[in-house]
Amino acid sequence: MDFSNLNKKTSDSFHKQRNMLKQLAQGKTLKCEKCNTVLTLDLATSEVGKGAVKCKQGCTDIILDLGA
Repeated sequence: MDFSNLNKKTSDSFHKQRNMLKQLAQGKTLKCEKCNTVLTLDLATSEVGKGAVKCKQGCTDIILDLGA
């Protein structure tokens, strides 16, 4: 089996999300690709060591592991 296509898509997705997180951490305003509402970065969630990137509609919901 050739996994090169899957590996490329996974890598592209990772880099896209990493760049999004960098921009949000810098205070830039980004919008959800699906609903076009503002994305928010929440580092003070109710779960210790977790953060989140979300839109109001819920179509973007990324849980971050903030462990050391």
